[in-house]
Amino acid sequence: MSKASVPAGNHLLTGNLHKRVVAEAKASGIDIFVVGGYLRDLVLNRIKPEHKVLSKDLDYAIANHSAFGFASKIASLIGGDFVALDEKNDTARIVMPDGHILDFAGCIDGTIEQDILRRDFTINALYLDPRQPENIIDLVGGMDDIKCGIIRALEPAVFIADPLRLLRAFRFAAGLKFNVDHKTLTWIKDNVEHIKAVAGERISYELFLTFGFYPSAAVIKMLAETGLLEAIFPELKATRTVTNNAYHHLNLFDHSVEAVVQAEQEFLAQPAIWHKTNLKEQICPGINHLAVGKVAALLHDIGKPSTWVITEEGKHTFIGHERIGAQMVSAIAQRLRWSNTVETIVTMLVALHLRPGQLYHHTAATAKGVNRLYRRAGQDLPALMMLAFGDLEATKGPQMTQEKSNFLKQKFYGLLSGYDEYCLTTQSMKKLLDGHEIMKLLNLPPGRRLGQILHALQEAQELKEVVDRGQAEDFVRSLHKKSNT
Repeated sequence: MSKASVPAGNHLLTGNLHKRVVAEAKASGIDIFVVGGYLRDLVLNRIKPEHKVLSKDLDYAIANHSAFGFASKIASLIGGDFVALDEKNDTARIVMPDGHILDFAGCIDGTIEQDILRRDFTINALYLDPRQPENIIDLVGGMDDIKCGIIRALEPAVFIADPLRLLRAFRFAAGLKFNVDHKTLTWIKDNVEHIKAVAGERISYELFLTFGFYPSAAVIKMLAETGLLEAIFPELKATRTVTNNAYHHLNLFDHSVEAVVQAEQEFLAQPAIWHKTNLKEQICPGINHLAVGKVAALLHDIGKPSTWVITEEGKHTFIGHERIGAQMVSAIAQRLRWSNTVETIVTMLVALHLRPGQLYHHTAATAKGVNRLYRRAGQDLPALMMLAFGDLEATKGPQMTQEKSNFLKQKFYGLLSGYDEYCLTTQSMKKLLDGHEIMKLLNLPPGRRLGQILHALQEAQELKEVVDRGQAEDFVRSLHKKSNT
C-alpha cells in the first residue's frame, strides 16, 4: 500500500458539499470513502482553474450501509435531486443545482479493499478515507502507473464485468496522453467480441470522446490493432479484402485507419487558424466537430468493397462508393444510436469526401463548383477538408505522384482560406426575392420545387449572374418555364 498527499488548494475535497456529505455519514455511523477519477486527477495535478479541468463529479463508496438509501436521504438534506440509478446493485446519484454530481455505490463485498480490487484500471482504483483526509491511498500501484503514464487493467475479468471498459481504456489513453499496458492490450484483444453486448449509445459516447481528443491518432491505431474497431463497425471487415492499387499503397482497411492518422499529422499540425477553433466546438454534449470528422475519415470508404471492379486493363474502380458509403453510415447511426445531427454530418462528409479533389481533377475549379461545395458543407467544411487531407496523405500509390499530391494540398488550403470570404459575401447579400414573392409570381404552391428555385436563385446571386430584382424575376420565370417543358 502506498499513499499520496492530498494537494492543498481549492477543490471539491476542501469544499462545503463534500464536508456536509462526510459529516452526515459520520453522524449516521456510515463508512464512506471517496473513490474514482477525481482522485486520479488530483494526483495528476489537473484540478486547477488555470488548467480548466474542474471536474464537478465525486464518487463515493459505502461499506456498511445501503448507498442507495444514504443517497436518497442526503439528497434532501443538501438540496440536490435524487436519481435512482440501480437499486438492486445499490447505486444512486445526486445532481446539485450548480451542476455538481455525486455518485454513490455500495461495496458489494462489504469492504473498501475488496471494492477497490473489482475496479477497472489501476489509475481509477485510488481511494480516500475521510477519517484520514490528508492521504490518497493506493493498493494496486495506480500512482506508479499515473507517474509512468500507463493504462493498466486490474485483471481480464474487468472486461467481462463491463465490456464498455474495452473502449474506455483507449478513451483514458487519449484523454490523459497515456499508453495502454501490453498485457491489458492482450486482454482487450481476447475479449473484443464482448463489446457487441453493450448498448449502442454507450459505445458511441466513449468512441466520440476518444476521437475528439487531439492528438489521438496513436490510440486509434491501437484500437485498429486490437480488432475493436471492426467489432464496433463490422462494415470495416470487408475493407480488408480490397487490395492496394495504382493510387493506394495500402489495403483499404489500413488506408482507412491511416486517413485518420494523416488527418492529424497533416491537417491539424498546421499553424493555428480558424478551422481549429471550429473543430473544437461541440455539436452536442461530448461530441465535437473533430470527433465527427475523424469518424467520417475512418468510414469514408466503407462503400468500396461492394462497388469494387477490376477492369480488363487492370484498373480498380469504385463507382458510386461515396453514395453507398453514406447509406451504410445511416444504418450504422441507427444501430449505434447517434443523434440526428451527428448522423446528418457524418453521412454528408462521407457522401462529399471526393468532392474537393474532383474540383481539380481535369480543369481549374469553377466558382460555381466551389460555391456549391461551400453551401453544401457549410460550417462542417473544416471537418470535410480534414477528411480530404487525410485521404490524400494516406494515398501514396505509384500514380499519386508527389507533384499531384502537393498540387491538391495547395488547392485544399485555398478552399479553406476562401470560405471566410464566401461567408462574408453571402451574409451581406440581400435577398432579391423571398419564398412568398416567388410563390405569388409563379402561382406556385409550397413544396420541393419552390425550394429548388430558391436554391438556384441564391446560387445565381452569389455568382453575380443576377444582381437586381428585375433580373431575379426573369431568372425564376425562365427556370420555372424550363421545368414545365
